[in-house]
Amino acid sequence: MTEFDCQETKRHVHEFLQAELTEAEMDEITAHLANCDSCEADYDFETLFNDVIKRSCDEVPAQELSERILGKIRQTLAEGH
Repeated sequence: MTEFDCQETKRHVHEFLQAELTEAEMDEITAHLANCDSCEADYDFETLFNDVIKRSCDEVPAQELSERILGKIRQTLAEGH
C-alpha cells in the first residue's frame, strides 16, 4: 500500500476527485488532507479548476467561433499538416 505523504497526495489528487482510487487510498488521502494545509490548498484549487472546466464544457461556443475553428482545421488538413 502506498504511503500518502504530500508528494503522493498531490500526485493523486485528480484521481481522488474522480473517485478512481481504491477505498483504502481514498481514506488515506482524506486523512492526509484533513491534517495538511498545503495539500488541502492544492485540493481546493483542483476542485475549483475542475468546476471551471465543467462549466466551460457545458457552454455552446458562438457560431462564429465554431466556424473559424472548423475553417482552421480544414485548412490544416488541406495543407497536409
